Order: sequence, then structure tokens, then C-alpha cells
Amino acid sequence: MRAAVAVALVLAAGCRHYDPTADLAFDAYGETGTAVQAILDAEPAARVYAIGEYHETWATSRSGARSTLDRFNRDILGLLRPRAHHLVVEAWLGQDCTAAAAAVPGQIALATGHTPRTREDISLLLTASGMASLVPHGLPMTCIEQGAVVDHRGAVDFLLLLELITEKLGATTRALLAADPARAVIVYGGALHNDLYPRWPLEPLSYAAPLARELGGGAVLELDLVVPEVVAPMGMVRNEPWFPLLGLAAPGRTVVWRRGPHSYVVILPAQTTAVAAVALPKTED
Repeated sequence: MRAAVAVALVLAAGCRHYDPTADLAFDAYGETGTAVQAILDAEPAARVYAIGEYHETWATSRSGARSTLDRFNRDILGLLRPRAHHLVVEAWLGQDCTAAAAAVPGQIALATGHTPRTREDISLLLTASGMASLVPHGLPMTCIEQGAVVDHRGAVDFLLLLELITEKLGATTRALLAADPARAVIVYGGALHNDLYPRWPLEPLSYAAPLARELGGGAVLELDLVVPEVVAPMGMVRNEPWFPLLGLAAPGRTVVWRRGPHSYVVILPAQTTAVAAVALPKTED
């Protein structure tokens, strides 16, 4: 199927060009469920399903595409449910604190561009996990912890915040594995924290890499979920090795690229074929 897709792109272009996907070993599937099931079948030793997304922003929410959280909730969570018992979500569960600390969630939302739909999707995911017999867990933050990431001007130190979130994700997952060693844990958060192969100097922001070294044997499975309409406007993804595969984005097509052992990028179906243009190679006359 991969060869057929590449040939189709060449014919459609009608011109000679370099195909950047030729050097990428990928698989294409008709449905997201089929793609994810194939990954799960190939990774039977997983005890931690480290799910990562590129967070939706105000700008990308206007595309009209379904959010990553919504797709995970509707298309993927049911496949993981028989394999896991706990769901950890990178959701801020803060206490009522002083004015400075209480402002932290608002500053985070403004800086990341998180939309009301993001909060709604998180709420729906937590509700759905309970209905699916999964035990949901957020990231509890004490007032002391909230205050610690605010500098003397009242602004959030985002590096310190990311380090705190990483520590919380790792500690929560370890505690659940220790308390219930026979049950797997699903962890849903940003595509930075679940990286099994983080680039320098981002290693301290991954809970998955050290956890994988501790558990060994393919116990941590990384799944990065990519919604084409969400990532297409993001300049930071242009240098990602999988970026050329966005040129294959289309409705009814899920593309899976294996980054390394136990690490996969899943490009979910696009709303239209138009978004593929962002990664299509330039033609030569």
C-alpha cells in the first residue's frame, strides 16, 4: 500500500520531483482503529501507554477539525481499555490558593492558547474513562507547588513548570504501577513528555525515557497522535522526521511511522486532502 500511495503522488504531480517519504518506512491504514490495533498487537509487553499530542491552540481550533483529545476518546480509548486499569491525564487539578498562585492556570492557558474546547474534551475524557471501567487521575498541584513556578513579578517560569509536570507524570505513573503491578497505565499528555528518544537538551522533560529504562523490555509504548489540521500551521514541526508524511494526509487514511523501538507516530485522518499541501514537495518543470 505504501508503494501505491507514493506512485499516486508522483502521477498526481505530473512533474519530476523528489519524494521525501521514500526514505521513511511507514504503513498506511484505512481506519485509525485498525492502525492502533496493529501497533498494540506488535507491543504485547506494554505496561505504560504513553500517549502524546500536539496541543490544540486558538488558531488551530478554527480549522473545524476534530481535536486530538476527541479522536483519542472516541477512536482509541476503547482499544486500550481491555489492556489497562488507570488513565493519567495531564490536567491541572489545583487547589484554591493565593491570588498569585491561583493565576497560574490562567497564564498557562493564555501562553499555550488552550481553548474552552480543550477543557471540555478533558472533562469528557475523564468521564468516558470512568464509564469504561478505567480509573481516571489528574495531576494534583498543591498551593506551594503552584507558587513555586511563579517568579517575583508574578509571571510563570515555564521551564520550571514543564519540569514539575514531568515529575508529576512520572511519579503518578510509578505509584500506580507499584500499587497495582498487574494493571497497565495509560498516560495522556503532551508529545514532549512521553518522548522515548528525547533530543538534547529536552531529556529532563520526558518522564517516559527514564521510566522505560527502569521497567525495560518494551514496558513503555510511545504513541504520538498527529492531527494534520492541528500541526500544519506549527513551524516547530517542520524539522520533525515524520513531517513529509503529512503530504499523505487524507480522509480515511491513517499513516503510522515507527520512530524507533516501542515508539510510533500516528498521523490521523485529515478532514480534507488540502492540508497535505503543507508538506508536499515542490515540483520541477
